[in-house]
Amino acid sequence: MFKSLAIPAALACATALLPGVAAAQTAEELMQSRLGTTDAGPVIVETFERAAQPVTDEMRQKALECWNNNGCETGTGGEITVAYADGFGENVWRRVTAMEFIQQALTYPEIGEILYTSARGDAAQAISDLRSYIAQDVDVIVIFADAGEALGPTVREAQEAGIMVTVHNGTEVGVAGEDYVANIAEDICALGAAFVDAVREGNPEATDIVALGGTPGNPLSQTWQDCAETRAGEIGDGVEVVAREDTMWTQEGTFTAVSAALSRFDQVDGYIYEYADGFRGAVRAYEAAEKPMDFVVALRTDEQGLFCDWEASGNENFKVYYSSGQNFQSRIALTAAMMALNGEEVSSSINVPFSMKPAQQGQCDPSLPMEISVSSLVDAETLGAMFGQ
Repeated sequence: MFKSLAIPAALACATALLPGVAAAQTAEELMQSRLGTTDAGPVIVETFERAAQPVTDEMRQKALECWNNNGCETGTGGEITVAYADGFGENVWRRVTAMEFIQQALTYPEIGEILYTSARGDAAQAISDLRSYIAQDVDVIVIFADAGEALGPTVREAQEAGIMVTVHNGTEVGVAGEDYVANIAEDICALGAAFVDAVREGNPEATDIVALGGTPGNPLSQTWQDCAETRAGEIGDGVEVVAREDTMWTQEGTFTAVSAALSRFDQVDGYIYEYADGFRGAVRAYEAAEKPMDFVVALRTDEQGLFCDWEASGNENFKVYYSSGQNFQSRIALTAAMMALNGEEVSSSINVPFSMKPAQQGQCDPSLPMEISVSSLVDAETLGAMFGQ
């Protein structure tokens, strides 16, 4: 039975997201605002209860030390060593995700050392990083497994060495529950269907939808796009995904893709896409074409730059819906591993709830980088210190 944290409806409506965590927010409020529910499995509940703990000045300084130095001793005297193996850590989203891991680790007094590596997109380096952690006899490894199945044999080596390994953001590296403890991810197919529903919520008469994806043939985009097309067919009423366009997950690629769509279609009612920051290129495409942004866009992530563009547009027909940047999946992955290390039963597949939410005034914070996700659980003071704001 999932542990459920009850939250009054009036309070749920009051938890509008802003960058960082408000000091008074409880675990219930954080779950409601980030996940859209307080009914979740024990790993997720435990994660958010720890994330809701106040960030003291001492904890913040230790977290920044660890983040800046790619590791630290926590000073608690704890005997457990935890490691984060990032497949690519060189952008704002990844750096925030690393801080989520670090802050979560600092809620465990039994953790005495935190380690971090980035493979910089190199699969061979990612394997080498894992082998280094195995040689150091760490207790926990959390992986952002960009290299995918290439990591499988090394992950199995880690498990055989008694290390608790978890993977987040959906990439498989073997068989969860057999080769490693757990895989943490959203239901990507359900996300694609939710995109279409959000477009229709924003405009009940919307029919023509353009799906934007990342690199050609990548499994993430293909999965949710297939499910979005299925959902469009279920709705009927003329709803159709009229095109799929690749963007390379860049603003320039999105500019090119949307410019192409504008040259082919008289009217696009909605766009669906994984990447909010990339969609800023679509805003520029409309400006360059001198066309009004009269459409609904439904997105997976929630980098605040697009919210700033949306506020600045002053166009009530430009509507933005989003799910979550999911930086906090690294927290969930760590908590799952720690629970397994303590002998608790952990599901091999941890489905992270999500909900589509409309953008709201006040979600743009010019004092922070435009690439910051508004759903991050890292507090605003720490974010400011991280990026020199």
